[in-house]
Amino acid sequence: MSTHAASWLAWSLCALSLVLTGLGLLVHILNLSDLSVPTFTYWVESTLMGVGASTVGAIIASRRTHNLIGWLLCASGLVFGVVMFASEYAIYMLLVSPGTLPAGEALAPVNPLWVLGFNLFVLMLILFPTGQLPRSRWRWVVYLYVAVALGRSSCDALLTRDARRS
Repeated sequence: MSTHAASWLAWSLCALSLVLTGLGLLVHILNLSDLSVPTFTYWVESTLMGVGASTVGAIIASRRTHNLIGWLLCASGLVFGVVMFASEYAIYMLLVSPGTLPAGEALAPVNPLWVLGFNLFVLMLILFPTGQLPRSRWRWVVYLYVAVALGRSSCDALLTRDARRS
């Protein structure tokens, strides 16, 4: 990928993350209008990661296209932006104003995705500061971490789905 294309992709991911996070904050304010409705617990963390990680990731990825840290930060920020918007939208559509807009129930199970965003951030810390593993012997640590993270995300998704059915 050329430097120009990588820069464009990184800043596009950042812009998408910022838009989703901003829309999530807007819906969060609408949700606060009904005090009987529970709020999204991780809205502060999701907002900070959606804005901060995606912006820093875009800066790094647009200048050092081969460094994985920038791309992992962009991905983590995007996941947190999606979580912020989808969670707040689902709360609004299911509890505050049911039936006014579509897809409230479809976005409700997105909340456990924060685990994926967090795991991408931790993976970035493993690769810090060069974007590569310190030694090739560390490869098994990354494989083990990715396997555990995928297992945890899958279990969370299944538990959320089963909890919604009952």
